[in-house]
Amino acid sequence: MQKTTNRIARRITFAFLYFGTVLTLMLGLSLFAVFKAIETSMLDDILYDELKHFRLQVENAQTSGTFRSRTTSIYVAPLDEIYKMPEHVRGLSQGVHDLTYRKRDYRVLVEHDDDLRYVVKFDDTNIHEREQDFIYLIGLCSIVILMIALAIGWCASHHIVRPIKQLANQITTSKNKPDRPLDLTGFYDDEIGALARELQHYHEQLQYLLNREKEFASNVSHELRTPVTSISLAAEVLAATKDLSTVEHKRIQRIQRAVAEMTELIETFLVLAQINNDSTNYCDCCAVCEMGPIVHKVVEQQKVWLGNKPVDVIIKENGQLKVSAPPGILSVLVANLVRNAFRYTEQGTTTVLLTSNQLTIVDTGIGIDATTQARILKQNVKKNSDDPNSFGLGLAIVQRICERYGWTVTFESIKGQGTCFTVLFFS
Repeated sequence: MQKTTNRIARRITFAFLYFGTVLTLMLGLSLFAVFKAIETSMLDDILYDELKHFRLQVENAQTSGTFRSRTTSIYVAPLDEIYKMPEHVRGLSQGVHDLTYRKRDYRVLVEHDDDLRYVVKFDDTNIHEREQDFIYLIGLCSIVILMIALAIGWCASHHIVRPIKQLANQITTSKNKPDRPLDLTGFYDDEIGALARELQHYHEQLQYLLNREKEFASNVSHELRTPVTSISLAAEVLAATKDLSTVEHKRIQRIQRAVAEMTELIETFLVLAQINNDSTNYCDCCAVCEMGPIVHKVVEQQKVWLGNKPVDVIIKENGQLKVSAPPGILSVLVANLVRNAFRYTEQGTTTVLLTSNQLTIVDTGIGIDATTQARILKQNVKKNSDDPNSFGLGLAIVQRICERYGWTVTFESIKGQGTCFTVLFFS
């Protein structure tokens, strides 16, 4: 968000700079055009005045020859003797011309009157030098104006973006703590203030929904404890009955395993409903659990999903993995991943690998199609589009547990070849 607000500030600054550049360019060109028009008009007036003064004041103005002053030269010759004039003005037509001769600039007036050719040549080299100085001055002023525009743009952009940064920082601070109050009432009554009020309203609605969700999960979990406890007690009474057949005993054991899984799941929902989003602080209060025994226990519980399928289950421990979390949470995490591996593997192997920082479960099952992979960790998404009953609620629970505790779950899958899920507990 900080980068975003900085980009907004840069865009505002560049807008001022662009506006200043266009304005300065237009102003500079206008000034130069006006200066050039005034200069040309003044020089032409000087030429005509010089010719008029020459014809009124100089005796025998009808006489051909050359007359010079400090800045002006006047050439007079009969029209049939133009060849007597200097070569550089000899071929000029009537009217006003710009002429460069011997590295000097001249403004030249040519006029025919009474069978005489008059050429008035004014040396405007110094004026052109002043013109260059004027252009340099315009350029210097343009640079100063651009610097001022840049400074104004920078100050204005930061002034405009400051409340946006403040709003962004408050939202960023609270985005991982939606259950904490957020106060966005300290903004002006403008567009940013309206946005802040809408965000405030949205946050309050989100907070309300989160509280409702936690209350619902907690209430449902508490209500489920009673029937689950009743089932557990009934299963224990049945297990203590004498003269049970082997089939009946296995069925009672299956009921007891299911009750144990349901109890762990209820405990998981209770924990997810009670802990706040600051999972790090919560984990600090948890006992450190060794994952090896939990994995072995869960694998044995979930083997019921294999049935008589020709699947080899391999557990490898390449390091001792200890995690700060309730054992119920860890059991549910592992159970959901192992259950999926067992359910969707018809033959081959399922390997559970433990290292010092991660848990990996690899199967040779049906895999996950490319379309489903992008959504597989979301709630109520099918793992396999060909199986209408294969909803990914378990994977959504895995994702939520990992989010709450700051773990990372990733997977790789190839359709028809198998899937590999990895939970990274420590980076």
